This record gives sequence, structure tokens and C-alpha cells, in this order.
Amino acid sequence: MSKSGLSAIILASFALAMAVSAEDVDQVAESGDAIAFVPFAHQVPLQPTSAGSFTLIGTLGGATGEFLLDTGASMITVSREFFESMPAQVGLKPSRRVAARLASGRTQTVEVYEFSTLQLGQECVVGPVEVAVMPRGGRNLLGMSVLMNAAPFAVSASPPALALSRCGQALAVAVR
Repeated sequence: MSKSGLSAIILASFALAMAVSAEDVDQVAESGDAIAFVPFAHQVPLQPTSAGSFTLIGTLGGATGEFLLDTGASMITVSREFFESMPAQVGLKPSRRVAARLASGRTQTVEVYEFSTLQLGQECVVGPVEVAVMPRGGRNLLGMSVLMNAAPFAVSASPPALALSRCGQALAVAVR
């Protein structure tokens, strides 16, 4: 990639990080608080894999496991084994079924469950989240549904980290 191409990507990422959505501004305006937007207020450590991708630790339904950061996945998916290890899954009913397109190109119907929260690393909690449970095998994937809820976001290779702007219930840091 050329230096000018890389510069354009960096500038576009910075512009995205500095953007505050109209919804954020409306919520702060209704509360009467001033807004101090801190882009990338949360850093979640990533572990590089030998394949050139990244994983992170997440806690869902009371179970902690490794998730592959996958910007090609639209939602969180977990293996049946991981799902069954969750204390919170007992008695949980699927909210819907969806057709999932797998990396192989095949389509498979999977059950989707809703969880109130997903914790990423030590400090970032997002939710509610929808989770597709794969019938057998596979890796746990962290997809775009979570990343968009915590956006703006960035991935750093050195040091390996997922930078997120919004974790928890607050969309911005209020200053009085």
C-alpha cells in the first residue's frame, strides 16, 4: 500500500473516531449535561494468531472464552459446547432462527439467543447482544453487531488492541 493510501485510511479513521452521532447529542441535550466525547476510551487487549487474525477474551452468560475478532461476521456466534458451558443458558429459549452463511459458502439455520451483556476484556461491557449458536464445533466469533454498538472502534496491531469508544450504558462522558 502506498504512503498516501495509508495516510488516507488513518485520516478517515481519525475522522470517524471524532464523530458524535446525532443520537448521542440528543441524549446529552435532553439530560442538560455538556458532552466531553472521548474517542477510544476503552482498550481491549488482543492476541495475534499464527494466521494473522486476532482473538480476545469475552465473558457471556457467565462463561469466559476466546473470541475471534471477525469483521466479516454480522453477529456473535458461539459453539454449541461454549453455549452449554454457560450457567445463564439454562432455561433460555431462542428468540429466533436465522440462516447463517458459513465461511465455506454453505447456508445453515441457527438459533439466536439474547443476552443482557457481553464483557470484552476487563472493563468493556456491551449489551444487550444477540448470539447465534452453531450446532457443532467452530470458533466463537465477535462480529460487527457488537463492534457497531461500541463504535467508533479501531484495531491496533502494535500493540495489539481493540479500541472502543462506547462501553456500558453511557454513550458519552458527561461533564457538569
